[in-house]
Amino acid sequence: MTGYALDNSWSKAKRRLALLEFYLDPKTKRRALALGLTQGWRCLEVGAGGGSIALWLSEQVGLEGKVVATDINPTLLQELERPNLKTQHHDILNEPLPEGDFDLVHARWILHHLPTPEVAISRMVSALRPGGWLLLEEVDFFPVHASENTDYRDFMTALVNTVVKASGRDCFWARALPGVVAEQGLSHVSGEGDFSLLQGGSEIAEFFTLTAEQMREQMLGTGAIDAEKMDRALNLLSEPSFWAFGGGGVAIWGRRPG
Repeated sequence: MTGYALDNSWSKAKRRLALLEFYLDPKTKRRALALGLTQGWRCLEVGAGGGSIALWLSEQVGLEGKVVATDINPTLLQELERPNLKTQHHDILNEPLPEGDFDLVHARWILHHLPTPEVAISRMVSALRPGGWLLLEEVDFFPVHASENTDYRDFMTALVNTVVKASGRDCFWARALPGVVAEQGLSHVSGEGDFSLLQGGSEIAEFFTLTAEQMREQMLGTGAIDAEKMDRALNLLSEPSFWAFGGGGVAIWGRRPG
């Protein structure tokens, strides 16, 4: 167990993360390839979760390359076996990274869980080789406020804020990420945004349903939402006629000079 609210030791964690990977992986792959990812690169995946991107990176870099996949709870990474892939326990806020070692450092949907994301970003930048790329992908849940359904809006706000309560942050933060990365001394800083269109019964709707299942006790215990409203919202997430916006994605990249 860890202090991370959505601990990977949970019995349904693998399914929950697989659903998120289904939605996010195509975007991550497109962005990494656009940065020049190729054979022989040395890559670091911070907060690797279920490991789908770590495995994909190991295929892209080949045997001449290397991938290091870390997580604060590497339970789901222990099944990954590739000759060019190393998995390990790592706390990005409290443990150092090898300096100047990687052509690509990637992290996805982890910074909003950290009380001091700037520290994590600085360490990831230091781990880059001269000319190496940092790719960060985060989520900002501002689009949920566009929904006309108050049960859905209140449910999503309660869910995401309960998830990050222990870190003292919120999930309406990633809009600040471009400015934070731009202060790291990187060149070629750029990015893009997107947001999910959620349909009840879809993979992304199931992801939020499982997240709520894992966090239900905390959500109700803190009074973030009452049981009746929560159950009404969960019913919406299972109904194919329901449509709403999910989280907004913010992707930022930059290159270490040299």
